[in-house]
Amino acid sequence: MVTAVDAQANQVSLKSDKGDAIAVTATEKTLILHLPPGENEVTKGTKMALSSLGAGDRVVAFYRGPADQKAIQATSLVVRTKADLASIAEKEQEDWQKRGTSGTVTAVDTTARTLTIKAGQKSIVVEPSDKAEFLRYAPDSIKFSDAKPGSFAEVKVGDQVRVLGGKTGDGATIKAEKVLSGTWRQFAATISSINAAAGEIVIKDLASKKSLTVRVNPDTTMKKLPETTAGMLARRYGPGGRQAEAQARPGGPRGGVPSGPGGDIGQMLDRLPAMPLSELKRGDAIMVSATQGSDPGRVTAVMLLAGVEPLLTASPNATRDIMSGWNLGGGGGEGSQ
Repeated sequence: MVTAVDAQANQVSLKSDKGDAIAVTATEKTLILHLPPGENEVTKGTKMALSSLGAGDRVVAFYRGPADQKAIQATSLVVRTKADLASIAEKEQEDWQKRGTSGTVTAVDTTARTLTIKAGQKSIVVEPSDKAEFLRYAPDSIKFSDAKPGSFAEVKVGDQVRVLGGKTGDGATIKAEKVLSGTWRQFAATISSINAAAGEIVIKDLASKKSLTVRVNPDTTMKKLPETTAGMLARRYGPGGRQAEAQARPGGPRGGVPSGPGGDIGQMLDRLPAMPLSELKRGDAIMVSATQGSDPGRVTAVMLLAGVEPLLTASPNATRDIMSGWNLGGGGGEGSQ
């Protein structure tokens, strides 16, 4: 990624995918090609001037000499501009929204090279193609762009996954083109303190009784259940389940009860308005899905759900079903992704 351009000195500063700083020098013989969105063939690129590059552009530099040099003289540069990358990301996000499926891995068949995931109440078999791309969420990031190359062997039972691919007619199988996976923690907690300036919440895990610092950033999806919705979910997940909920709704059992636990929870939560951090206060009960960070005492929230007191009172163990049924990262391509 381009971090700076000095056109007068014919130099470009890059940050590699590994995070290394690289100084690139161009000469009058250096070929600089702009590769527009939708094109992957270098021959389809058009010439551009070094001065047209800017911070945030993505560059592939070709040069002669040993690999992993920190200063190189480029023979050619292939460029996608920042605007190109935004256009590509938007199209990818639309594709994920149309053909993406989120769920929790319930089985891994290494012989057949398939995964079984639970998406809501449905079990779906994921069949990766021979060319399927595997990615893993970074330990402390929920951004799709921060995901690292992975493999089928890294995916394990309990992982959260997003799968891109076409479903069979009955919806029971996905022919996967991309599989994005990660190990996330899901827990119910009460808030001990809030540092809004730092975007951090100190919570007490209701299961372990231990304190934990939860980081909230712009990519965190935060929602709050209205009292009526929290009550409905409490009846659904509490003793008696759907029957108790049906009796409580107008018209009794025929009152149009939503599908069972996890069936439509993702759509329901996605329709709720976003909640700012300022709405939370000390003592609030929350449900959280968070990255399995490098520091066990600090995690980054992927999804945070407030207004869950009635639900936790009725069913303390409902957290996994609720949070697993919610689209990863709210359904975006950044996971947000």
